[in-house]
Amino acid sequence: MDIQKAISSLLNPSKLGAHVACAVAHDAPCEGDGPRTALLHVRFKEDEPQIDALAEFLWGQCMYYALPRKRRLEYTAAIEKDFTLIARVHQAVRDVFITFNATSPSRASELGEVLAYCVVQHHLSAAQVAAKMALKTSANMPVHGLDGIHAAFEGDALTIFFLESKLAGSANAGLKDYAKSAAGFLANRKQYLREYELVSDLGHLDSLEGAAREAALDFFDIVGKPDLPRRERSVGVICYSERRFNTKLPVSDGPVDAHEEHFAGLYRSDHKRHRSAANNHIKASGADTAKTLLFLVAVPDVNVLRKAFYSAMGVEPPHEDIPAASEDEEDNAPGSAEDLDVVAPVESTDA
Repeated sequence: MDIQKAISSLLNPSKLGAHVACAVAHDAPCEGDGPRTALLHVRFKEDEPQIDALAEFLWGQCMYYALPRKRRLEYTAAIEKDFTLIARVHQAVRDVFITFNATSPSRASELGEVLAYCVVQHHLSAAQVAAKMALKTSANMPVHGLDGIHAAFEGDALTIFFLESKLAGSANAGLKDYAKSAAGFLANRKQYLREYELVSDLGHLDSLEGAAREAALDFFDIVGKPDLPRRERSVGVICYSERRFNTKLPVSDGPVDAHEEHFAGLYRSDHKRHRSAANNHIKASGADTAKTLLFLVAVPDVNVLRKAFYSAMGVEPPHEDIPAASEDEEDNAPGSAEDLDVVAPVESTDA
């Protein structure tokens, strides 16, 4: 039985790279202590970060993210017979978000959860194994839970990725919040076991068939099959407001990608500082940096992206804004060896 092929079959199409660029890969060689840390950022159209395009892309990905796979396959088969059913599918996905907003109005964090889903699929080739959004409106769903569970069969073992997503006013604030959440999950044995039960009882594995389904279920039966080879990794996806976007090049008739490359270079220079801050926060929380993967996703203003996401969905955006961090708060983050040295923004001018 090819368990790797079975798990891989759960991967969904995603063109995240068209909207989110990678300045530093999660597996790039780096010096010093700290977790593997990737630096991602919204792509540019010449000198303009494409916030609306990213928001619209993430809303489109909700069709995969929010629906249980078995139900989605049923919809797909029905649409082949009647194309107008697409409107019903759209409404079904939208209703999941509206229901969750009504029961948790202050949270409004679905943007981060959908982004984390896309990042882990694209960068780790790890398939979603439970549609957590669909479960959140169910009595079977715990009030506090992971933001996602993904898996990939690598070599001779199944790697299970526990996702925590954060929306923050700064990288440091998001990293601190992530470390607290990750440590809290690992310290809660009951919740830890419940997440595995959700995958087995209500996850995407029921869309597999025969030996593939049985083999996959065995790997998620950590109580009954404790000896099967597994790895567990905590993945933090932190989408935050990055002030490096304020340092702009003048508009010219030079290379179209000059502005994106300029930002990426500035962003890369902060990799060691962000990784050091993450290292200190994670160690202080009692979690294990060796079992942690981090993806920082920089946008000019996380509140603008969040509101654009809800607008694309056709839902009223949340009224509460995520507070931006002051320069002192960011520069004095744990592990900061130097200030950002951000120069005053250069006003764009026509060539």
